Amino acid sequence: MPKILYVIPVDAPPERIDRVGAFLRGVAMPGTEVRVMALAGGPPSLEYYEQDHLSISLMMETVPARVRNEGIDALVVACFYDPGVRELREMLDIPVVGVGEASMHLASLLGHRFSILVGRRKWIPKMSDNALLYGFERRIASWRPIEFTVEQLHMGPERAFDSLAIEAEAAVREDMAEVVILGCAAMEGTTRLLSDRIGVPVVDPVVAGFKTAEMLGDLRVRTGLSISKAYDYEPLSMQSKQMERKSS
Repeated sequence: MPKILYVIPVDAPPERIDRVGAFLRGVAMPGTEVRVMALAGGPPSLEYYEQDHLSISLMMETVPARVRNEGIDALVVACFYDPGVRELREMLDIPVVGVGEASMHLASLLGHRFSILVGRRKWIPKMSDNALLYGFERRIASWRPIEFTVEQLHMGPERAFDSLAIEAEAAVREDMAEVVILGCAAMEGTTRLLSDRIGVPVVDPVVAGFKTAEMLGDLRVRTGLSISKAYDYEPLSMQSKQMERKSS
């Protein structure tokens, strides 16, 4: 069975790491090994581009060694911005999953159009740019912010849930969304209650990202299927080898 590394791309406290690990083990298939890491010295959240840049740099420095040392079969980057996913796909030989992309894929299998609930309007431009790159722009019914920072989502989950429910109900009623996605990995564990309240499927990016990585990791173990190294994810080392062949 696969070993999955779940990367929280911020400097998360041990309590959060342990809580997320327990949550993931609760949804994992029997035999799947779950590893969770955060970025010591990293930013507290990724609401700003400079924080995003620091996080990507730290992941590039720390994640590859852990993947090699622990024999990881697939990894998840746990931020809806999907920071560093392309860089890590280039650096590693295993599947790398961003929770944003995984959530949109899953939602597209559950309904024709979906809405994405986000903490702040600030988040929408980059996330919507990603959706366009992923090919999901026409499937999105709406983006609905609740105007909570990441810190506020962690500190006041009950109040955040009420705001999420109001916007989710409006997305279904006014925007004709058939599926709702929670657009932040800080909202884990609320989807079933929210789905029961609004009457449509609600996608948790934590679960979507992890289960996608689990499937890809299992396929890698059983069949050898993994990330393509042609064109976009061609590694820097391959360029060096090509230059060596040309000079010889």
